[in-house]
Order: sequence, then structure tokens, then C-alpha cells
Amino acid sequence: MAHINFYLLRIRRYCLRYSLYCSRRPRLNRIIKILSIIIIGFLFMTLINGVLFSSVLFLQENNNEPDYDLDTRPYYKTIEMKKRFDDSGNYLIVQNFVQYQTNLTKNADLIALNLHTDIEHLHLLLQHAKVWDGPISLSLYVKGARGSDDIDYASIWLRCNRRSFKVLNIHLVISAKAYKSSISNQHNSHSVKYAVNCQHITYANHTDETDSTPYPSNLLRNIARIGNTVPSVKYILTLDIDVFPSADLFHHLVSFYTKKTNINEILNRTLYVIPAFEIHTDTIKRSIALPQNKRELILLWNDEQIQPFQKDICLSCQSLTNYNAWKEETKSDEILPIFRPHYSQPWKPFYIGPKDVPMFDSRFKAHAHARISQCCESFMAGYDYAVLNNVYLYRLGFIDKSQLPNTKLIEDDTSLLLFQQFQEDLLKHMQGRLTVSSINTDDENDPIILKSPVSIKNRLRNFFGIPKPIDNEDCSWPTNTLLCAIVFLEDAVNYRSIVHKVTKNYLLVYRWFSSSLIQKLHHFALTINLCLALFERPSSFSITSDVSKNTDRIVFPYSLLMIIEGLTLIWFLAYICTKIACLGIKHARKRFWIIAFFIVTIYSLCEWFVMIAVRLRRIFRPLFMIESSQLMKKALKAVQKDLLTIIACVSMALGHILFFAIIAMFLFPRSETVKNSQGNTYFSSLHDSVFQLLVLYSTANNPDVMMPAYSDNRFNVLFFLVFVIIGIYWIQNIITAVVYRAFRGYFLNSIINSQLRRRLAIRASFEVLQKQILNGVSNENTKPVPISVVQIIVNSASMSKWHSDRINQRLFELNCETDIIDLEQYSKIMELLDVNPKLITEIEFKTLSESLIDRFKGVGRSKIFDSIGTLFALLSVLLVTIEISNRHLNSDYKELVAHSLLISFVNFSLMIYFAFEIIMKAWSFGPDKFFRSSSANILEAAVAFTCLILQIIHMAIHGSPVISENDLNMTEKQIPFLTLWEAIKICNMLFIYRLVRFLPASKNIQIVVGTVIDEIRNGGAFFGVLFSFYYAYSILGMELFRGTIDNLYIRHSQRNKSDCGTYEQLEYWPNNFNDFFSSIVTLYNIMIVNQWFVFVNGFRSATNSRWSELYFIFWYLFVTTLGLNICLALSGDIHDAKKKRANEHEELIVSNMFDIYRYVLN
Repeated sequence: MAHINFYLLRIRRYCLRYSLYCSRRPRLNRIIKILSIIIIGFLFMTLINGVLFSSVLFLQENNNEPDYDLDTRPYYKTIEMKKRFDDSGNYLIVQNFVQYQTNLTKNADLIALNLHTDIEHLHLLLQHAKVWDGPISLSLYVKGARGSDDIDYASIWLRCNRRSFKVLNIHLVISAKAYKSSISNQHNSHSVKYAVNCQHITYANHTDETDSTPYPSNLLRNIARIGNTVPSVKYILTLDIDVFPSADLFHHLVSFYTKKTNINEILNRTLYVIPAFEIHTDTIKRSIALPQNKRELILLWNDEQIQPFQKDICLSCQSLTNYNAWKEETKSDEILPIFRPHYSQPWKPFYIGPKDVPMFDSRFKAHAHARISQCCESFMAGYDYAVLNNVYLYRLGFIDKSQLPNTKLIEDDTSLLLFQQFQEDLLKHMQGRLTVSSINTDDENDPIILKSPVSIKNRLRNFFGIPKPIDNEDCSWPTNTLLCAIVFLEDAVNYRSIVHKVTKNYLLVYRWFSSSLIQKLHHFALTINLCLALFERPSSFSITSDVSKNTDRIVFPYSLLMIIEGLTLIWFLAYICTKIACLGIKHARKRFWIIAFFIVTIYSLCEWFVMIAVRLRRIFRPLFMIESSQLMKKALKAVQKDLLTIIACVSMALGHILFFAIIAMFLFPRSETVKNSQGNTYFSSLHDSVFQLLVLYSTANNPDVMMPAYSDNRFNVLFFLVFVIIGIYWIQNIITAVVYRAFRGYFLNSIINSQLRRRLAIRASFEVLQKQILNGVSNENTKPVPISVVQIIVNSASMSKWHSDRINQRLFELNCETDIIDLEQYSKIMELLDVNPKLITEIEFKTLSESLIDRFKGVGRSKIFDSIGTLFALLSVLLVTIEISNRHLNSDYKELVAHSLLISFVNFSLMIYFAFEIIMKAWSFGPDKFFRSSSANILEAAVAFTCLILQIIHMAIHGSPVISENDLNMTEKQIPFLTLWEAIKICNMLFIYRLVRFLPASKNIQIVVGTVIDEIRNGGAFFGVLFSFYYAYSILGMELFRGTIDNLYIRHSQRNKSDCGTYEQLEYWPNNFNDFFSSIVTLYNIMIVNQWFVFVNGFRSATNSRWSELYFIFWYLFVTTLGLNICLALSGDIHDAKKKRANEHEELIVSNMFDIYRYVLN
């Protein structure tokens, strides 16, 4: 131990000598030393991380332990969020259930593989992933009373094998019976974590005879095809899960397509057939290697180990492939089409082609004609077939008729009848259509969404919020009908009422009036109008509001302020007149806030024009803000609903105080000469009695009115005891209960009304289109509307890109099955508007390989790495605390350096580590995903790099991380607002925010934290109303008390004497009404500080009038008391909603009130 202390002392001496001698060295040597210190600190932290990384890597390599604990509940939340039923109602579809993504090689995203399977054959996906280096889209079918077990198995299996996948999208198709019996309530269940060991995961087959829903093969193929979300995919290959590509098929196809010129690619309407084969099971049992090329395949074919696909069950189904001709074609090793057969039934080849080929008919389930129908329709749509050489597919095992159900046989009656119906429908659909050329793709059922690049004009339009033009070039519908539907849909998006005029001109005006651009301009005008109080005489721009200090104010030009105010008032007049014109006078006159807005605007313009000195118009400015906020109007309406009850309770409290004041004057008679301990007369008059008991009622009791009476007689305490119990613990709680009852359910009722307005607007937008089709001929309300028209409406309406994309995707999926939509489907799709994108659980994994780089990325993503950073952050905060304490404890600079130098260098090393941590995380997750996933990551990066940069600048200037001697010896007048060293330490202390990550450790703490966060986020209506009262009352106070405190200060200066506990003795001089800012602060202090009676006495002395007391008493009774009770009611309401969300196992920290009460709306 002595040796350690000896070496520490040597290090400290060296650091001290270095710090004191550093200023004498040349600047070049100083920079070299600083760089050396940075390098040493970085190497030190890297050594620590190397040990930690090695530990984590060792844990990752230990395969004998459980890989992780998997909570499957987020998967069920994804099902609930993304579920939709197909047209038959027998199947529930979940698009993009799980997504795995990694970086692909060049041109690897050109071709996508579409697969479908049930849960029993899911393991065959690995064989496809081994040989297919491009995107894969898989539809997984789940059925049976134990469907939840299948989903649990699938999620665990996919998680365990995630490293095998490059780009994989998993979609679910669930039978309605399975969903109802075992899946529908899983997202509400308690968290169940599986201790997963990937070495021993197996599927337990449980057959279920009760669920006879057939396997929807064509629906699964369509879902897999639609679910290919990689935008650069141009060609698709659709296979069954048990049909595998050959080893080099993917690379051969990519090479084949990349050699084609752009012209040929555009003219190409050819479907390239890939011959399929069956490999005998004995070949596998005898461990004979699978064929790696065409020559090896032919050798096994000659040995009768391989045969053409479906040879034993339907020879004609593959006859046009002409296997013998394909076998004999061995002249070239290139991938080329060798012949083009003319399509005829019942040929059903596997082919690769453009992604715009017709979809599969979902009426076919496990039928023999399922793929035949699609091949037939593709041929009718103008596609040709060509067989490729040197490529092939294979299936393990010869197919035997005895292994197949009757529906999969070509001669099955059910399949034949269904195919005949398909042919009739196809002929009707093809009648009247133009012959499809090799260039045109006018088939309106082609399932592809063409997205043209966004022009600069459209980008500017979206940025400024200008309404989108109606794109009806390809639509013959009247523009007025489309415009009306668009406006109603925009009303639904913004929860607006549809009570407005619907003629074309008014619709155009209303759409512009309601656009984001106009609303932003209106809010800007509101902000300017409200902020004028800070600039108007007397302006709030001075160093201090203390009247004892003569400070100069910045005086702004009066004419400029008047011009700005006049412009805002003209805008308000134009705004409200436009709103009244769009709504109509009949409806506008029924709305109180519109009429009040109009009257106040007219009065303000008149007063502004004559420029009188009173300026009462400033008191009414908050009304402009209230009229523009639905929630603020509802908050005031909630108060107005129980206003009489609240006034009655306040009157009862005042009556209670008056009654006890009179009784006190009889019980405690005192002469004018007898004073209490504070030097004031004691219950000498009715005014003093009422005021003193009002102070006691507010729990202030200063000056004390209880002790003088209690000192005379111990039984006098009974008077005050009864007064306090009745006043504070009974009447005050009654007021609290009344306010809580008025606001209980306030947000819920507001949201329910908003949702009703949205539902009504959605229905109205559809019925406008429906009315155009009916055209007065029929009163039937179930008439469907073309999906193409609905897409025009959605694309022209102003809504978020996220919602627009999701709605278009649903419409596109529906358009693949039918070209019309009814009201129920339309309403169901528009429910996506209720979804908050921030709460969408996208189960997407960026898969990592076994390379060393990817393993380091895994370390950067690990929770251990994040926890280490948090511990270092807490250590840094602790070191900063010690360093700041040393600064104030040690006045001698040498002693300060001796105590703080080592701590400063360690903290500097931690700053380097924090910057390294951010870089490591951004590299591991990807910069875009890391910084966009959470605003906390952006804050953390900003704090880390700001700290490091400021510290490097400080060391470059002063040569040491310790505070400089000049900064330490500065006097109070010399110290600037913030020195560089202080800025570094303040920034360093911000790392304490990382403690927030540990707060949601339990559900109860999550509820409390969620309540606080959501009250701050969503209490805008309450805070807006409170600010309105502050604003109006401050302006009124300025008109009543401006300059009075100056006179009081002059009198106090002349007398130079003050009583204890008074305004003068407490030096409350900055609290006055001389300008708007100080007025706001004064009212805030009266509301928060429990000495409001001091302000009352001070302003009563300043004005020499008791009537001034009414201003402060009303503020206390109606704003302070009611404001705090409203805040309590708001907190209680949100807390109750949080408890119910916790019981429903929902997210506790959300971004708006609609998500808080979603459990009620659903």
C-alpha cells in the first residue's frame, strides 16, 4: 500500500509540475503534449473496452447456454396492428409480420423469390436461403385451435436462424377459426419469455380436426408477391416451399437479365420457364450428391434417379416444357431461351417474369388448377412463354397420387368446375379490351404501383403545406365530386366537422383555408400578436425589472409596432370572415367563439385606428388563440358546465370566512393600541378580520392570528380548529371534487367527439362518390365505388406520407382481388388514420454474419455495451461533482490543481469514450436508423461531441483540463454569463439524463413516468387556458398598477425603515406590473409562493387603496385555487387511463391523447 501511495504522489507531483510549467512552453510543444494526452486517454479507454468486448464475444460463442429470452407478445401486437381479412372473411392477413434485412451485392435485388408454406414445412426455408442471394418473400399459413403455439414456434425459429437470411419478409395468413380460438387475445396476455436454446428447437406437430379451413395456396402466393417491399425488384420467381432452385440458379438469372439492353427490357413480355424435376428419395438416402449442373442432372436422369416434375400424376401438366428437347440441348453453356411453346391447358410451369404479371385467382385453394388459372390468364394478357436451358428446379421425392388429396388431381370435379367458372369470368373480363401489345400495360388489374419521382415543385408544395392538385386526367368523374370527397377526407384526417358549404367555389376556398400553409400563417400571426406585449411600451427588454436599480429599457418604434399589430388584425378579420363564409351565417351564428372572435377583431381594429391610450384590446388578445384550439374551447366548456357549482362553492367559502370574521371580532376584541407579534392590530375591523382569516384559509397564516389568541386562553384554539377543518378540509375539498368531476373524462369525451367527426367525414367522403354512381336512380347505400377513383382521392388529399402509403398499399392489395370497394371496406381501410406511426411495432432485424466485423457490430448493439456507457456516464457526473466542489473548497490554485488534475484527466478520457460509444452505436445500427429511432440518441450524440470539442478547445487554450487561474480569480463583476470551463461542466452534467433509462424498471414507475410525460405533452389545452388568464390578467394589472411600485420605493428610500415581513423588508421590488414580462412573473409568484398576502399589502400601500386587494384576491380564488385543482384533475384522469393501459399491456408512454384513450375507442 505504501508503494501505491508513493507512485500516486509521484504522478500527482508530475501533473502539478506539468500544469504550472505548461504556460512557459512553446505553443508547438503544448499542442504535442495535448495530442499525446488524448492518444493515451483513448488507448486507455480502448483497453477497457477490449476486455469488455472479449467478454461479450465469449458469451456470444457459448452455444451451450440459452441464446436469449424471447418475449413473443410484440409479435401478437404486430398481428393486431396489421391484420385485415380477405374478401371471403375466412382468412386473416398480416402483411410484413417479420422483416430481416442486410446489405445485398450489386444486382442481387433484381430478382425476388416468392414462397408459401404451412408451419410444418417452415424449416425448408433454410434450403432456399442457402442458394438464393436475393430478396425472399414468404407467406406462412397458420390454422388450428393451437395457432398461437405455431406463431410462437415460427417467431423462435426465425429468430434462431436469422443469420441465414439476407432480405426476408414474412407474412401471415391465419384461418379465422384459429385467430378467434387462440390468437385474438394473445396481445393482451402477460409477457411470457421463452428461454430459447437454438440447438434443440423442434416443431411439435399437433393436428386439429376441428379447423377444416383449406390451404389457400393462391392467396398465399399473392400475399408473398405483394409483400416484396424491395423497390428495385423487377422480376419474380414464385415457387412452392418444397421446390428448390439449383445451386447457381440465382446468379445465372441475374447474369441473364443484366445482359439484356434497356430497350429489350422495356419490350419484354416473356415469361421464362425453368424446368422442374423430382429426385428420388433413395438418392438422398444413399448420400449421393445433388446435381450441381445440367450435366450431373442428366447423368442421374439416365440412371432413373431423377424424373420430370409431376410425371406420375399429371404428365400433360408439364408436357409443353418438352423435357426431351431440353435434355438434348447441350451446345452452349450460356443461359438462353431454346424454344417458345404456344400455351395450352393444362400446362402449369414454374417461370420467372416481370413483377406486373397477373395475380393468382384466390378462389383456388388446394386445387390442381390453382397455377393453371394464372398461367392461362397471363397468356391471355399478352405474355409469351420461353423455356430456358442450363437451369432447373428440383423437388426431393417422387410425387405419388396416393399422397395427394383429390382436389390436387387434375380430374377432380371441384377443381374443374371452379376452373370453368374462372374461364367464363376471364372471357367477360377480356371482352372489349384492346390487344395487349408488347409495350402497353393498361390492364387495370396489374398489381403494381408506379411511383414517379417527386419533382422539386411537389417537394416544395409538400413542404409549405399547399393543397395537392386533383390528378383526374385518367378519370372521367366530375371535378366537383372528387373535390368534395377530397375535402371530406381531409376533414376526417384533421378531425374537422363537415358542416360547411359544398359548392365548388366554397370548397376551393375552404380547402385553401384549412390547408397547412394557411393554418401555419394563422398560428404565426397569433404568435406575433401575443408577443407584441413584450415590445410595446413599456417594453420588457431590460436587464432587470427591479425598480431599485435604474436600468435602461430598449424602446421600439411605436409606429412599427402599430403597423405590425394592424397587419395581424387585418389577417384575423380576413380569417374569420372566410370561416363564416365557408360555414354559412346560419351555422356560424350558433358558435359562440366565432362570434366573439369577430366582435373582438372589429373592436380591436376600431381601437387601433383611433389609437387611444387605454389599449383595452390587449386584454382580449388571448381570445384569438382560444378560438383556434378545439381542446382549449372544450376545456373552457368543461369549466362553464359546472361554473355555477364552482361559484357556489367559492361563495360558500367566502361566507364561511365572513361568518368566522364577525365571530372573531366578538371573541377577540382588541384595541388599536394592542398589536400582535408582527406589529399589526389584531381583528380590529371587519376588513382586517376577513383578510386575516382569508390568509389563514390559504394556509399561509403570516402574520400569525392563532398564537396571540391561544396565548390568552388555551380554549381559543377551538375557534381556529373549527375554522380550518370546515374551510380547508371540507369546503376546499368540495371545490376540488367539483373541479375534478367537471374535468373527469374531459379528454375522453373530447376524443370520442373527434372520432365521431372523423367517422362521419369518412362516410361522407364515400357517399359523395357513391351518389355520383347512383345519380338519383336508386337509394341503395351499398353501391360500391371503383378503387381507382378512391386512389385518386387518397393521393390528392393532404395527409402524412406514412398514412398515405399504408392506405394506398391496402387499396392496392384489395385491387389485386377486385376493382371495386364498398363502404365497409372503405371505412376499415381508413381506420389506418387512427394509427400512430410512432407506436407501430415493426419487427425488423438487420441480420449479421459470423465475420469479425459483424460480431463487433453485435457488441455495439448489445445491452451490455449500453449499460457500460451508462455506468461511465454516472461516473463522469460524480467526477464533475467532485471537481466543482474542489473549486469552491480550494481558493489556492496550486491546491486546486493538486486535488483536481487527476480527476479532470480521467473525466476527459471518459469524454473520449462517450464519443467513441456514439460512433460505435451509429456504425453498428447504421447512422440513419440509429439517429432516427429515438430523439434520445440525437441528444446523447450532441452532448458527447459538444463536451469533447469544448474540452479540447479548453486544453488548447489553457494547456490543462483544470479551470484556469484567471477564471478562478475573477471577481463577481468580471465573470461573464458562462465561462468555457463552466459550459463544459454543465454539458457534462447532462449525462445524468441517462438515468431515465432505468426509471421504467417496474410497471408502477412506468405509469408515474408516463403520466408526467403525457401531461407535459398533452396538457397544451390546460396550459393554453392558464396562459390566457395570465396574459389577460397581466395586461389588466399593467393598466391598474403600472408605476405604483416606483412610488412605493421612493417613499421607502426616504423613510429608510420597514416592518418585518413586508414587501419592502423582503425587497420584492422586481415583482411589479411595470412591463408585461414582470407582470407574468409577479402573477406566477403570487400563484406559487405561499406569501401572496405580502404582495397584497405591498400594492395596497403603493396605491393607498383597499380596492386593490380585490385584484389579488380574485386571482387567488379563481386562478390559483381552480388552476391547481384543474391540474390535479388532469393528472388524475391521465393516471387512470395509464392504469387501464397497463392492465391491457399497452405502451405507457405515447405521443398524444388519442393513443392514451385508444382502449376505449376500440
